Order: sequence, then structure tokens, then C-alpha cells
Amino acid sequence: MTTSRWERTTGRSAALVLALVGAATAAAADDAGPGTGSEEPPAYIDRLIREGWESAGVSPSPRAPDGEFLRRASLDLLGRIPSLGEATAFLESKDPDKRAKLIDYLLNHPDYARHFGNLWSVTLIGRGDQGNAVNRPALRAWLRTQFAANTPWDQIARELITATGPNTPENGATNFALAHLEFDAVPLTSITTRVFLGQQIQCTQCHDHPSNDWKQADFWGINAFFRGVRSRQVRRVGAGGAEETAYFELYDDPTDAFVSYDRRDGTIKGTFPTYLDGRKISQGTDVNRRLELGRFITEPTNSQFAAAFVNRIWGLLMGRGIVHPIDDFGDHNPPSHPELLDRLAADFRDSGFDVKQLIRWITASEAYHLSSVRTRSNERDETYFSHMTLKPMTPEQLFESLLTATQAHQAGGGGDSDARRDRWLRQFVFTFGNDEVSEGTSFQGTIPQALMMMNGDLITEATSCKPGSFLRELLDEARRRGASAEFVVDRLYLAALCRPPSAKESSAALAMLRQGPDPVSVMEDIFWALLNSNEFVLNH
Repeated sequence: MTTSRWERTTGRSAALVLALVGAATAAAADDAGPGTGSEEPPAYIDRLIREGWESAGVSPSPRAPDGEFLRRASLDLLGRIPSLGEATAFLESKDPDKRAKLIDYLLNHPDYARHFGNLWSVTLIGRGDQGNAVNRPALRAWLRTQFAANTPWDQIARELITATGPNTPENGATNFALAHLEFDAVPLTSITTRVFLGQQIQCTQCHDHPSNDWKQADFWGINAFFRGVRSRQVRRVGAGGAEETAYFELYDDPTDAFVSYDRRDGTIKGTFPTYLDGRKISQGTDVNRRLELGRFITEPTNSQFAAAFVNRIWGLLMGRGIVHPIDDFGDHNPPSHPELLDRLAADFRDSGFDVKQLIRWITASEAYHLSSVRTRSNERDETYFSHMTLKPMTPEQLFESLLTATQAHQAGGGGDSDARRDRWLRQFVFTFGNDEVSEGTSFQGTIPQALMMMNGDLITEATSCKPGSFLRELLDEARRRGASAEFVVDRLYLAALCRPPSAKESSAALAMLRQGPDPVSVMEDIFWALLNSNEFVLNH
């Protein structure tokens, strides 16, 4: 049978998707992880979450339909909605274990590493302009390599904290520190404790914390580890004979580590490198202070390090952390499920900080499979994970999802598809993005965002029938098959929303197609409406 271009470019054919999924599941089943006892993570996650429901007097929402689950898992792990081929294969499969197999397929897909590389580059250095010293593509490429290899999280974190040398792709970790060196590395101090320890100690640079035990000395004790971190520009002679920047280099200057700071009472205090638990290192120049800090933070006995990452991944997948906000641990902000967080952190540590294994545990939980539709029993629940939280897409997720659904970058032919793709992505990040990843759990679209979705260049190309577009390929396929209008409507809904239309939706769309003077323009209008719907722009 002849395969059309739009079927080939969905990413995987139905047969190939199922083959990959089936092949991956055996490895996943054998890799169950050590656990902290006889009860393995998926089992105790379900038990402890259910205990929370019972104590709060709430009942869980129903299990999410297959299409909703597929779309959610694809957005969470690949940063995009499923392709039409992936959606068709999953929805048509009768395998009772297809959800578990899907997770392993997604974790082994190249887009997993791409998405997590993008996600963590934003977490580490934001989306704003960080200056010429920061090589954002190099950091993103380095992170992508780490997640593709499933490098243990403690190794990734230690390299980010301690990296030295040129800020080139093979050494991209250096760009984390290079992005935050201003003001005597005060920003680097703040983001290091937030990202790797879940501790917001930044306000204590000026005063003791008003609601927990953090003191000014704690902030400046960590800051002292970064004193002496420097950057320099390395130049070369270019092909035209003119000097140009080759790269920026990060290095440690063995200066004195003493830090002085002003107290609110007018006195001046001083401190040497001191970790948050009070441990100190040599006050001289005989040690590499960042290496020591990296060891303190990532050592297996530091339960806060594992808990911070577990909570961040839980928040990414569930829409809300066990500690919320995800980077604000402390007595002032207790976890909703303390035993669950402690046990998951211990198992994550015992797994060798295996990122993919942690994701498997959480996505295997009952709570991850629940519908986002609230019930009377849980409509006010924001804490106990009795329904899936609606998550607004990041700019990158929305952009990649639009391209996946529409093939807009290929519309019209020509050789500028990559250039158009890059231009559209810059527009999306500018219009939809903020300067760092946040835990957005509610969707509050702005007028510029709405206008871009309704009238921007990308949406215009996305909903056109130009050669190379999804709509043109769909229309050509329907004509070759002699397919009915129902076939077209069904594919539009699958491509945009990962589900077939309801009877009411199908009836309305078919009436429009049959009564309209130009079926092609009606088809464009239907697709435009689907891509601009809340169901498309939200991860549910």
C-alpha cells in the first residue's frame, strides 16, 4: 500500500511504535529499583496518596481516557503532543500494558533528551539575554547528552557546580556559573541552593529569614565558596584576519575566601566557606572551594539533595510539588506527603540517582493516570493529587506541538524550513515566555499571546493547505482513498487533540463541511479552531 508523506512524517508508523514499545518493556520490568523495603515505589506511592485522600475526605477523579494519558505523557516527557502516527497506534492497541510500555518508549525517544535539555537549560539560566559570555546552545547540547545517556543526577549536578574551562558544547556545563557571576556571585549562590537543595535563602543576603532558621551567615557562607570564580575571554584570529572571540573560559582564582557583609544594625560581619549544616573547609588557598561545595551538596548522605530533585520531577509531572513551591523547603512550608517524599528520595538515592527510574515510578502511580476533570468530591482539592492538575504549556512545548500537529515549517515548500522554524520559536519565547521556569498551575493568557495564536505567521501557515502542510497531505490522502468527510474530521481531531471527536462535535463539523461553499476553507477553519482551543494549549 502506498504511504503518503503526511503518514511518513508523523514520526513513527503504527507498527513501528508498537514494536519499539514492546521491545522496551522487558528492560523496564527488570529494572524495578532497590526500594527501601518489601514495598516498591509504585505500591507505596499509591498507598500513601490514598491515605491522603481518605484523611482529607476526597475521592479521586476517574482514570483518564487513553488519549488524554497519551497526550499528557508525551508533553511531559517529549515536550510535544504525540504525532498522528503515535496517537493512532496507541489508541488502536488492545495491549493491557500499553501505558507502561508507552512510558518506556517515550523515555527512549530522542525527543526526551531534547526536551529535558531545553527544560533544564531554562531552569539553570532562564530565557533572558545572559550576555556574550554565556553559550546557551552549548549548555543545552551538554544537558541533552547527559539525559540521553541517563547520567546519574548527582554527576550532572556536581559537574554544573564545579565545571571549569571553555564554554564550548563538549564542556557546556560551564555556562551555568558563567550566567550568574555578577555582583560577587550572589545570583550563583541563590540559584545553586534553590535548584540543587530546594532552599530559598536568597532573602537572607540582607537579613535573617523572618519565618525559618536561615540567617545571613548561611547565605554568605555559601557565597564564600564561589569567591575567586572568574571568567575570561579567549580570542583568536578569524579567517578574514580579524580578531574574534573564540570562547569564554571559567576558572578558579585561589584568592582569600573571606566574605564580609553588612548587618541591619549597622555592624559588619564576616565568614569563611561554611556549608548550611555548619561544616567548614580550609580558609586558605590550598583547596578548590567549588569542588568542596559540590561534594557537600551531592554526597549520598545529603538527603536534601535527593528530595529537592524528586520534588521537582514530581511537580513537573503532577503539576504541583509535594513541597509547593517546589524550591521552598523548610519548616514554614511543610510537604503535603512527608513520608512519600522521604521514601522516594531514599529510593532515588539508592537507585544511583537514576532519573529515568524516578520518572517510571511516578508515571506508574495511580495519581498520574487520573483525569483532570474534577468531581464534586475533589473540586476544591489543590493538595492531595486527587485529579491531574491542568498545566499550561511552556512556550517550547506549545511551539513543538504546533509543528507536530501541522507540519507548518514544511508548508509551501522551499528550503527555508529551518530558518522559519527558528524565527517562529524566537517569537514564541518572546511572547509566551518568562525568564525562568515556574510552577504555573493556572492558565492566564495575555492579549499578545491570544493574538499570536489567532493571527500569527505560524498559525497562518499551520492552518493552510499549502503543499507540504498537514492539511494538504490529509486532503490528498482522503482523495486517494476515496474517504468520506468523517475520515477528515476524525484525523483533524486526532492530530490536534489526540482523541476522536464526540458525536456532537463530529455532527457539527460534518455539517459545516457539507454546507460550506468551499470545503477546503471550512477544513482550515475547523483546524484553526481546534489549535486555538483551551484543550490544545493546556496539558491535562
